[in-house]
Amino acid sequence: MQLASLQNITANLGGQDVLKGVSFTINSGERLGLIGANGSGKTTTLRVLMGEEEPSKGTVSLASETRLGYVPQYVDGEDDEIVLDWLLREHKALDVGLRAAEERLSVASDGEMETAMAGYQETLERYDRYETDRWPQRAPRILDSLGLTGKEDQEIGSLSGGEKNILSLARALLIEPNFLVLDEPGNHLDFIGLAWLEEFLLRFKGAVLVVSHNRHTLDRVAQGILELENGTVTRYKGGYSEYRATKLRNLISQQADYAANQKRLGRLEDLVKRLALTARARPSTAAGKRLRARRSQLNRETAHAVERPEIDTSAIEANFGSERTQSNIVLRLRGYSKGYDDLSLLENVDFDLTSGERVAIIGPNGSGKTSLLRDVVSEGAWDNDTIRIGPSIRTGYAAQEQEVLDGNVTILEEIMNAPPQTNETTAFAHLRKFLFTREDLSKKIADLSGGERNRLQLARLTKLKPNFLILDEPTNHMDIPAREAIEEALAEYEGSILVVSHDRYFLDNVVNRVVELEDRDLTSFDGNFSEFWQARRAPLSRETGRVSTRGANRRAARAERADQRSGLANLERRIKEAEAEKLELEHRVGQAFENRKDRDGRRLNKQLERVSSVLEDLYQQWVSKG
Repeated sequence: MQLASLQNITANLGGQDVLKGVSFTINSGERLGLIGANGSGKTTTLRVLMGEEEPSKGTVSLASETRLGYVPQYVDGEDDEIVLDWLLREHKALDVGLRAAEERLSVASDGEMETAMAGYQETLERYDRYETDRWPQRAPRILDSLGLTGKEDQEIGSLSGGEKNILSLARALLIEPNFLVLDEPGNHLDFIGLAWLEEFLLRFKGAVLVVSHNRHTLDRVAQGILELENGTVTRYKGGYSEYRATKLRNLISQQADYAANQKRLGRLEDLVKRLALTARARPSTAAGKRLRARRSQLNRETAHAVERPEIDTSAIEANFGSERTQSNIVLRLRGYSKGYDDLSLLENVDFDLTSGERVAIIGPNGSGKTSLLRDVVSEGAWDNDTIRIGPSIRTGYAAQEQEVLDGNVTILEEIMNAPPQTNETTAFAHLRKFLFTREDLSKKIADLSGGERNRLQLARLTKLKPNFLILDEPTNHMDIPAREAIEEALAEYEGSILVVSHDRYFLDNVVNRVVELEDRDLTSFDGNFSEFWQARRAPLSRETGRVSTRGANRRAARAERADQRSGLANLERRIKEAEAEKLELEHRVGQAFENRKDRDGRRLNKQLERVSSVLEDLYQQWVSKG
């Protein structure tokens, strides 16, 4: 059954059409991902779908059976508002509205009775449709089921970012929706929380439309991808990886068509030139007719020529460009401890990072990852016995809160003054690679969005050319093309990397060692994040309710994980080999396209399809054994 439909939607923002004929439908039980570059119109599309914004053209249709629950990026409550009061805010408004309608009906005169009765019926229908009278009893049960037990009497400001995400989901579930719309629901969730959210969406019986830059979540949850680009939506089957492969195949095919079309247009142009010379040399009616016919043909085919394909033209151009340091010691911790008041985060930790290593530190939110990175940046030195940094190491730091930037200066001033100092022309040329325009140069850093500050921070970092990168959530607020551009730049970077990130796709492409912060200590695992996650993964049914708690019985969980690792070792080895082959083939297909070797691209793409199919079978076996 069709739950929602957008047909030929055009919407205007700031005097420009951000949506230009957007059309798509959502059916019962479908799980779709909506992706697009920052500023492409994703939020506008959701607002139009939700009825919060009127399109200038087109129609939005919701079936009468549709019960639409919306999960926004941010909780709109005040910090001192009580959780349960916020959850039941709409219930209170509907209840007050119903009582007011009853009061108007009771005092209405004969002439006012028809209008009062219509208003009462409309308010009562809305109240009854969502069984609003049951919300006070349902709300605590939903909080409990989502792992927020005991939080109903707390102030919203006391919740973590991840808990606020789940609170938004709780309010959407109050109406028992059959269609969930989620806007970046994974923001602020740690890996356990993300895994829990993905399992929840997989078990949800209704339809799902999720806006996300998290490619792993899109791979796990989405059955189809809606790509919003140049104001229109194109629909693809499968999750993000399948979308990406399909788009690459389409681009290769379009490149071949474009090349053939350009050759044909070139031959027609040559023919028209020869006919023009002939007509001038030997004027005749027949020569003139042939010339006019060929010119008309050339004009028609030029007007309908195949467009030149473009790949992610909105992506930033990053180049961290540092050589590998000759010093073997990059970072060494000995007896490092960290805590606040009575809270101990890390105790007597030893850790080594050597030249060329690319290490991720992961752990629950609030476990001390950012505190550790800040201490390394502010206190690390060759003569510090606790936090020692090699003598030839030049450290570059991208902070999660972007505190390395001066909010009182402009974008241009920040880049000009960052070492090495440059003039305005050189600084602007550098900023353009990170999608800043000339109009942006005079903006104060304090007035920038989170995504703009992160791009500026990375622009500053690439100018410094450090040989040791310390990155704290470097892809926050960035769209997928920008994330992939950063990944490609880091793949070519020869220095050492220490990174904290919740982006699993990013970690798979960047790091070769994962260090887990758990029980106030660091435990190392050689390999990328997927390999680590497969090895330490516990049944997700046990993780229900762990969004806001760090769980217990870790020793038993470790023993269980050891048994799983033993039984699945061979299968995981085959998955690792297939993943490596898949990544290599994707890279070679992309190179073939860029070099316009279409035949090689098609041949390699067939190999990629076969490997992807084998990998999917291996993952199915792994899931069934898990």
